[in-house]
Amino acid sequence: MEHDLVLEGRVVTPGGILDAEVGVDEGLVKQIGSGLKGSRRIRTGGCLIFPGFIDIHVHMREPGWERKEDFRTGSAAAAHGGVTTVVDMPNNPVPTDTPEALRVKAALAKKALVDVKFHGGIPKSRPGDLSKLSGGVVGYKLYLSETTGAARFPGGDLGGVFKLVAATGKPLSLHCEDQAVIDRAARRVEGDGRPDAHADARPPESEVSAVRSVVDGMASAPLLRANVCHASTSDTLSLVREARAGGRDLRCEVALHHLFFTRRSMLENRRLRTNPPLRREEDRQALLRGLKDGTASFLVTDHAPHLLEEKLAQGAAGVPGLDDFAHVVAWLVRSQGVDPVRIAELTSANPARHLGLADRGAVAPGMRADLSVVDLRAPEVVKDDKVRTKCGWSPYDGVEFPGRARWVTLGGELLMDDFEEVS
Repeated sequence: MEHDLVLEGRVVTPGGILDAEVGVDEGLVKQIGSGLKGSRRIRTGGCLIFPGFIDIHVHMREPGWERKEDFRTGSAAAAHGGVTTVVDMPNNPVPTDTPEALRVKAALAKKALVDVKFHGGIPKSRPGDLSKLSGGVVGYKLYLSETTGAARFPGGDLGGVFKLVAATGKPLSLHCEDQAVIDRAARRVEGDGRPDAHADARPPESEVSAVRSVVDGMASAPLLRANVCHASTSDTLSLVREARAGGRDLRCEVALHHLFFTRRSMLENRRLRTNPPLRREEDRQALLRGLKDGTASFLVTDHAPHLLEEKLAQGAAGVPGLDDFAHVVAWLVRSQGVDPVRIAELTSANPARHLGLADRGAVAPGMRADLSVVDLRAPEVVKDDKVRTKCGWSPYDGVEFPGRARWVTLGGELLMDDFEEVS
């Protein structure tokens, strides 16, 4: 049997890393073994062959903010970083909380280079309507603090909304910051010109308070599957562990920038304003431990591009990250001692299982041939002029990473070929 494509390398599987060949036909992985024949063969030279990375938290900005990003440019950044599936968030100028808004967004996403899925918003005045989106989304998003392009949940009956989401069978992701805590803290630092004052305006207590409210609300919705977005504090991880021990199906994700930077980084890099803010070194170390010990379930970018002038002049919160996904993966493996098998869980298996995407998440016969091949021996210095995101900059500009994505396939078709984009 001759396969359409054969890749040789170190295949990352749930049982360990295999020196093997992957045979691909008709968009699927058909065989893993040795001595495979193929009409095209890629010898990766010992690179790690991961299942395609799945980023469950991105903001592609379209429709409404196309000047920052659109589905074409954002997906090019994703492919550059080894990401083959993205899940777009609903906070656009017209929130994705109605069937019509979802249809408009889905039509725009057809130009994407990678697979795009969607989170649905929860209508503030008519939360019961959220079920109308169920057929077109893989999950829902709820904001517990004010944010651009989405209504903040006004408080009160969180449990009631949780029941509505649970009834759809879809998971719920939550932006966990307590607006009342933020309002009090912001007044205390008003006029403070320190570059890291934003971290005091949205203190760790705002996140911890919101997570406690989520855990309490889940008591009345035992079937809810929930995810704390961009966990940034050690106390959040503790609450997630306690909730699971108590029978709650509560997960959390960790964003690349919270793993790599701390609030001290903000003193030298004015690009690093995010929500939630960067935290102390102790929190960063706790997040790394949480990746390794299973407390964290997902690795995400929270890709939130703004034009650089918006960042520097207006203090817009959010950083792009898709271009640098594989960079940070290589750093985690080479510099932080994270097992590649664990990386595959965080970046593919867990997201696929959580979102009900049964056709992806592992390099295995019958699965989609979405593959991210990472070369751990190809160091690269990040440069703004090399990113694919439309906003044109990276928070990691000037950082040298130990490796990067070398080959990327979507359904067996090459998106990246030996570090180069396939047009």
